[in-house]
Amino acid sequence: MPKNKPLKLIIDTNLWVSFIISNRQTILDPFLFNKEARLLFSQELINEIQETIAKPKLKRYFKANALEEMLSAFEPFIDLIEVESLVTVCRDPRDNFLLALAKDGKADYLLTGDKDLLDLNKFGKTRIITITAFINETKNYR
Repeated sequence: MPKNKPLKLIIDTNLWVSFIISNRQTILDPFLFNKEARLLFSQELINEIQETIAKPKLKRYFKANALEEMLSAFEPFIDLIEVESLVTVCRDPRDNFLLALAKDGKADYLLTGDKDLLDLNKFGKTRIITITAFINETKNYR
């Protein structure tokens, strides 16, 4: 991974929720603090995270301002992308917004646990893999 060009990462809602519940978001710290990665967000991704953590079965795990705290903590590493593309290739249409974000943000990786996205393997130049696969794949670069 070139030192002068950080990787552009999209992290799916399912991983953000897992990170917040388990406090495992520090898994990304080496990439972020060494300026090896940037996190791509769109307003739609932020909205989906907010809606997900407000669901009754998850709400008890989150403080009212959990999303704001997370975004504030990661702010120096976030690029907010204004998505203009319309993408309709995923078999779950609710996931297409992530692919549109990948396209418009020129993402290198989309990290997810969602099988509908993982089965695509790649969208344009964006690799779609699990967080574990990403860590294993990039550990040789650090």
